[in-house]
Amino acid sequence: MKWIVEEIIASARLLASEGLVSTKAGNISYLFGNDLYITRTGASLYLLTPSDIIRLPFRGKTVLEERASSELVVHKRVLERTALRAVVHAHPLSAVCLSTAVDRIVPEDSEGYLILGEVPVVAPKKVTASEDLAEAVSEALQSAKVVVVRGHGAFSVGKTPLEATAYLSTLEHSCRILVCKNSEKG
Repeated sequence: MKWIVEEIIASARLLASEGLVSTKAGNISYLFGNDLYITRTGASLYLLTPSDIIRLPFRGKTVLEERASSELVVHKRVLERTALRAVVHAHPLSAVCLSTAVDRIVPEDSEGYLILGEVPVVAPKKVTASEDLAEAVSEALQSAKVVVVRGHGAFSVGKTPLEATAYLSTLEHSCRILVCKNSEKG
């Protein structure tokens, strides 16, 4: 489906343009019918092309999973446990910085709080590509739009990749405000 690929690429470009990912970090998935579209492992969201997006059956195993994002287990678990269709994972700098010091992020700007409410921070034993991470993130995203993994990054959910990307953008904006406020105090 060309429009799905185009939306994933548009989301990748937004994440990159806002500095929410480093060159080879971050991943995006979109569930449509029985198919999961997900970015390839090692793909640069800055330079994402249609060949960097893999189409997998959502249920069952396939050899194509080896080419999919290493966070595939997290994406699948989140989509199984929520009613939403898209998962986006990024590494927003201010959010990651704050996650090392708090158990939840409470935006102080009106837009951030209105859109996100309180953002949980989870601390699984293994913070990348693990069952522990999949469980912690999927549990938190049942009642939140975005979750931050302590010292690692953030995952968001939405009806579409662009909606999930918007939540990550809002999170980082709110975290920058919190960081600025805290730097003025100290």
